Amino acid sequence: MNNIYSYRILRGSRILFGSLLLLGVCCAQFTYPGKINPHGGDDCTVCHEAGGAPSTSNFLASSCTECHSRSEVNTKIHQLDNLDLTSANISIPKNFKLDSQHEFSCTTCHQVACNIDRANQTFLRGGPFKVELDFCYQCHDQNTYKGVNPHIQTLADGSTDKSTCLQCHTKVPSKTDHPTIANEMHLGVAATCNKCHFLHNHEENHQGKNIELSRKVTIKRFRETKKKYKIDLPLSADNQIQCNTCHYTHNRGTLADDQVVYVGEGENSRYLRLEKENLCYACHDL
Repeated sequence: MNNIYSYRILRGSRILFGSLLLLGVCCAQFTYPGKINPHGGDDCTVCHEAGGAPSTSNFLASSCTECHSRSEVNTKIHQLDNLDLTSANISIPKNFKLDSQHEFSCTTCHQVACNIDRANQTFLRGGPFKVELDFCYQCHDQNTYKGVNPHIQTLADGSTDKSTCLQCHTKVPSKTDHPTIANEMHLGVAATCNKCHFLHNHEENHQGKNIELSRKVTIKRFRETKKKYKIDLPLSADNQIQCNTCHYTHNRGTLADDQVVYVGEGENSRYLRLEKENLCYACHDL
């Protein structure tokens, strides 16, 4: 009996350790490793100027980024930069404070308290909320709030929906400046795609791989494919595979040179540059 209990305790400990490790990995992308959680701690000077009782007046605006990565938050949670706060679809409550430049900051959405509320551990203003989406409705109209598909760039009359372009690009691309638009995005290619798409297994195995350092047969097939289909499979400046190497994310006819071979209308929901089978053979000699 003692052996059974010992096994259960050991097994439970492993599960607990595994859970904590997984949680640590998930949080590491937003919180720098090795940082001690100051919330609920005794050292107030981590977030407040020394001297006097901690208050909003002596709060250090830069303290959030001492532990948390602003770029990761901007990429994966909610865009902080390049927001159009004058949009008719956004109504920011008065208690959602903007920074001195009248722009979004961490404390716009988070009212950070010294003590941790287990029901509202991320310090959302007005929280806790029964579901996280209820927090979104503090600024967004619930009746009109919906996801935007940036891959649908054309309107019913065939013209380009310029507001959709600006979801990814800093300016509306034109057919004449197509070769340069990849360098005029709010974020890099991978970061832009990952704002909506999770990192899939195939992406982990391909994203960031330098094709020039791959097997010679792969490079040979890669070049043969481009010549055979008269198609460009763009790489990064240092020859790394990126999302748009395999995916063409624009509607047909939007840009001057559609570097994509469509299977047929309505059959390319994943915006692949080639049919799925041919796309694999573009690099791999299977």
